[in-house]
This record gives sequence, structure tokens and C-alpha cells, in this order.
Amino acid sequence: MKIKNNQINSNDELGTESLVSEARKAYDPEFKQQVLEIWNSGTYATVVECARSYGLKENTLYNWIHKSKTMPSGESSAEVVKLRKELAKAKMELEILKKATIYFAKHVR
Repeated sequence: MKIKNNQINSNDELGTESLVSEARKAYDPEFKQQVLEIWNSGTYATVVECARSYGLKENTLYNWIHKSKTMPSGESSAEVVKLRKELAKAKMELEILKKATIYFAKHVR
């Protein structure tokens, strides 16, 4: 039995080789994005249903979902940066207000 490049070949009695496993499939980014949008829309109740309806393996769709959650898209990454800046500014303002409250509370007595 020979193992090479994700293909398993075995010699039978006649000396011919037979292919046992398939090569890895590559999907277009547009197709991935469309499937992820459909999954996120809530059309399908389970990942298994969604994957089967588009001829995907479940693990492939699970991986796409996981990667899409960990890596924001271009539009949402800009929004994430903007929101992080706003959060940092709000935290700074809150700290200033806390210090001002403590200062004025001490001088009122």
C-alpha cells in the first residue's frame, strides 16, 4: 500500500492500482460567503442540514463558521476599530468622572 499526496493506492492481484480517497476540494470565496450568509440568516436549523443542502461536509461548514467568527470581514473590522476607540474614550471619561466625584465628595464636608 502506497500513501502519497492524500491518496491511498493499493495493488490488487492483477497489479492495477485503485484510488481510495478523493483529493481535497477548493471552494470559491464567493460561494463560502454565500453559504455563511444563508447559515447566519437562520434558514437552516442545523449545520448538518445546511451543509448537506450545498453538498458540503459538515466539518467544512463548521470550520468556515468558526473562521468567520474569529476573523471579521473588511466592513465589520472597520466598525470594530471604531467601536474600540469609542470604548477606550468612554472608559477614560468614566475614570475622570470617578476621580472628580471623589475630589468633590472630600471638599463638601
